[in-house]
Amino acid sequence: MDTRSVPPWLRQIWHELTKPPAVLRQSQKSARQRPTRTDESRDDEREDSLAKDNDGEESPTDPPFATRRPYGSPKTAERLTRKYFVPRPTRHPTKTRPRPRRTGKRTAHHADSARLDRSIVQTAQSTPAPVRVQTLRVASAEQKAEKPSRASDTDTTRAKAYDERIRSVELVHGVWRIVTGDGRAIALKETALSPERIRFMADTLDELHRRGFTHLARIVRTRQDQEPYLMDHGRIYYASEWLPGHSVQYGSTAQLGAAARTLARFHEKSCDYEPLGYQPPHAFHVFEQLLNRKQALDQLQKQVEAKASKDSFDELCLSFFPRTAMHSTESLSLLKLPDVETHLKQSLNHPGLCHLDVTRRNLIMHPEGHAQLIDFDLMTFAPRVLDLSHLIRRGMQAHGTWTSEIAIAPLISYNRVRPLTQGEYLLLEALLTFPHRFWRLTQNHYANPPTKPEDLQQRITQLEDTLALEQERAAFLQTFSRQVTRRGQ
Repeated sequence: MDTRSVPPWLRQIWHELTKPPAVLRQSQKSARQRPTRTDESRDDEREDSLAKDNDGEESPTDPPFATRRPYGSPKTAERLTRKYFVPRPTRHPTKTRPRPRRTGKRTAHHADSARLDRSIVQTAQSTPAPVRVQTLRVASAEQKAEKPSRASDTDTTRAKAYDERIRSVELVHGVWRIVTGDGRAIALKETALSPERIRFMADTLDELHRRGFTHLARIVRTRQDQEPYLMDHGRIYYASEWLPGHSVQYGSTAQLGAAARTLARFHEKSCDYEPLGYQPPHAFHVFEQLLNRKQALDQLQKQVEAKASKDSFDELCLSFFPRTAMHSTESLSLLKLPDVETHLKQSLNHPGLCHLDVTRRNLIMHPEGHAQLIDFDLMTFAPRVLDLSHLIRRGMQAHGTWTSEIAIAPLISYNRVRPLTQGEYLLLEALLTFPHRFWRLTQNHYANPPTKPEDLQQRITQLEDTLALEQERAAFLQTFSRQVTRRGQ
């Protein structure tokens, strides 16, 4: 391939995509310096904790994670892990009444009473009772001398298993990282999901692993009853495999490409999967979802216009509402194109799974250079372009600009696994056209009004950054529609 006739930006992307995995870390360091951007409010607040690369350096382009505190303490995590791997023995009720304990030497009075009792029993029974009773007592004493009580043995075994199985407990990104005695690392976290939902996740991930998709974190099942969750004091926990590596840096086009390849393989291996029992609600109603968001923005515009006293955030919103209405209307018109509707119907007949939470925390870069998926709490059946559009948008936000060079890397990598159809490209354009970030910022601001002046100023800064990128975003969408979906020709 003659690279002299290729534009410089495309040569740079091609050079990064063809590098061996061992130098992915170097390509990230050479990424362009961009101002740090805060990601989308609710969904992107899940991109918590500081992302570190292999050298332990913070990415210059990706926003920092927001810290999350789990329920409980390290001792709580140790106790839950103990219940996960060391089942409590079942205590069966005894069928005979317990024999009373002797509290010392028998006195002469007691001995006389015993001889009298034995004489009465001998006259009433053919078999001499004292011999039988004495034999039972001697046998019981011998058993006590030779074998300790079962309860004490169980306690000792359980204590040894507890000490040997748990080597360390550490809080990382809001979950407990547990290292067992054999060197195995797991992630233990509390969840609000139902047991049926967790069981669906565990069965699905096991099936994907059997189909050959191994770049994922499976859910660990309990040792006693093989359940994928643990209930403790009314709370539900589940543990998953702890994968080696660091969070994917969206500021690197090479790591964006690796993330897109992993998502494409995940979508490919999950196609036509039919779960048994629990059926999660699907996410194929894309038009209805975006229509609801557009109506929410229209209603919000009326409320802001009716306010008597408007602050700086209100004024910024009013200046941006006309452009927002134009982009949302255009996005809905794209979803009504015949190619898009045909693709959605075909995808609904042959559904595949989507992750639906492709944040940096949930994409782990393996030391060998491939991306891995974790945290499948939102996984359901949906058009695969939903994951790809989320990845591209967050890549743009991490770089601080909307350009075709950033979008090309994940598109090339994704198409190497399974090429996108024309209907999927149009659906992708519709999802990129809708003003998702403005919708999230405004919904979060008016649903949770700030109580401090510094919080209000921070939200104003976020909205100003979004408005500053609108011109670049509009230019990118025009280029995308002309060069990718071919609508401008």
